This record gives sequence, C-alpha cells and structure tokens, in this order.
Amino acid sequence: MIFRKRGKQIRWAEEVIDLTWQGRAARLVQAAHGVGLFARLGKGPATAADAARDLGLDAAMVGRVLIALAALDLAAREGDAWRLTPKAEATLLPEAPCYQGHTLAHSGQVWPFWSDLESALAGRQGGWVFSEAGSPRLRSHRDFILAMHNMAMAGRAAELADRVHLDGRRTLMDVGGGPGTYAMALCERNPGLRATVLDLPETIAIAREVIARLGMAGRVAVLEGDWDTSDFGSGNDVVLMSNILHGPTSGAEIKLQKARRSLVDGGLLVVQDFLMNEDETGPLIPALFNVMVGAFSVTGLTRRVAAAGFREIRIDPMPEKVGTTIVTAVK
Repeated sequence: MIFRKRGKQIRWAEEVIDLTWQGRAARLVQAAHGVGLFARLGKGPATAADAARDLGLDAAMVGRVLIALAALDLAAREGDAWRLTPKAEATLLPEAPCYQGHTLAHSGQVWPFWSDLESALAGRQGGWVFSEAGSPRLRSHRDFILAMHNMAMAGRAAELADRVHLDGRRTLMDVGGGPGTYAMALCERNPGLRATVLDLPETIAIAREVIARLGMAGRVAVLEGDWDTSDFGSGNDVVLMSNILHGPTSGAEIKLQKARRSLVDGGLLVVQDFLMNEDETGPLIPALFNVMVGAFSVTGLTRRVAAAGFREIRIDPMPEKVGTTIVTAVK
C-alpha cells in the first residue's frame, strides 16, 4: 500500500514535521516579546488595532499573532479585545518571579546562528554577529546574564540546591557566577553558608542588582575578576562552576587546577554543565549546545576533574528538560 496513516515510519515523519512547527512557534513568541506585545497586554486588555497603534505595528499582523499566541495559551479573547493568560502573566511580565523575557531576548539574539547554520557548516560566520557596534544582531550582555537568572528561577536553582549537600560548609566561591542565582539558592538552603560571586565587572554590576532585589546582599558578596587571570581566593569550602566548562576550548584544565588550589582539604568542587553521554550521541539539549558553544562528554569532563587531583567524583544528571549534569568531587 502506498498511502498509509500508521506505522513507525509515519510516526517518525510526524516527529520531523513537528520540529518545523515548534521552531516557528518559538520564533513567534520571541518576536511578540521583542516588539512589546506582552508588555502592552500586561497593562490591560486591548484590541489588535489598539495594541498595533500603541506599538507602531501592523494591526492585521498583530491580530494574526494574537490568534497564534492564544493557541499557545499566552493570550485570550475578551470580545474584540485580548488579554494575557495566567501562564503569560507568570512568565512574561517583568515583575513575575518566573519571568522569562530575558531568556526570549537572548534566544532571539542568537537566532541568526541557527537560521544560517549552513554558513557555519561551511566554516563561515554567516548571519551570526557576536559584536559589532550598532548592529541589530549584537548580543546584549545584560539579556544574556539575566537570561541565566530567568532560567535558574524556573526551578533550576532549587533543583541544584536540592541535589548538592553542603551541611557544615561555610564559604563558597562561585566562579563565573553571572547573576549569582545558584549561589543564592545554595545559601538559602544552607543557613550557615556565605558565598562570593566572581565575574567580570560588567556582569558584577548586574549581579549586584539581582542579589539586592532578592534580599541576599548580607549572604552573597561579589568580586570583580576574570577566571583566566584572577585566582579564586583561598580557604574555600566549596567552589561552584556553573556552565563555564564548555568543552575542550574552555580552559577547563586551568580552571579546575585553580579551583583545587583555592579549596581547603576536603573542600567540595561543584560543576554544573551541559554534558553529552559517553558515546556523544545525546541527550538533545547538550548536543544542541555543543553545536553552537561546545560541550564535554561526561567522561571527558570527569577525566579532567580527576587529572586536576580531585577524588570521590559523583555524577548527578539534572532533569532532562534542563539538560545539565552536576558533577561533584572532593579535594
């Protein structure tokens, strides 16, 4: 029979087709956030024409996008007007604890890499622009750092704090800690712990804002530095390295050696990163991360941790939807 509607091959074909629609849905939400549509509806219900007028957009296209957002449970009709759903209010308004606006902004800024992946495959830069004055494709450092905070607040920081046991430990150095969200979660879970976030000056300025907003300034300090040129202090009970050991070009060996020197005997190394399986065939999120940035396999990283002089290495995968793995080891 030529025409069939069931079977393994039909299911596989449907999965490939689904990927094409998922990509379009992701781009739709990125763009709606980018033009301020969620922020406008956050002020109150509006018709498509009213929202388009307020934002300087095309009313007909705004109407179409709102219909698609309704299909994603991010907008709802009220007569001729549209409002945000509870799902959108909880994730797409800046005051919401689980706000993901910076995640969307950052993903939109790296979209040119993925939309012109053919150029990368041919060894050319293509549509991806890392930094160029005045370029609309310039990555926003602030969006990048706050995207890390947004995602950590979506259950990830709490998940890590549940899995890493720091009873009796007093000092933590968070190397390349960005907004400091994971350090704060570990301090919240361990009342006797204090942390320092080490990162570049422009990142530390953002971390100060986030730490103050969450009321953790008394527990989490900040330190301007560069993981390539700065040491990691001394007398630390814990060194946290979250998403800074991205594959063979990340200088992981040097960072791990510096971490070991900064730890007291019996001190704990905590690494969180996107790690592929031993035969480097997945999982999907680390594999995708590897395409653009780089990633170790679990074996590749643990071998480097051991070579740096750590022992009692333990591996704890985070939930599949997160995509990272936690590796702990003792000096």
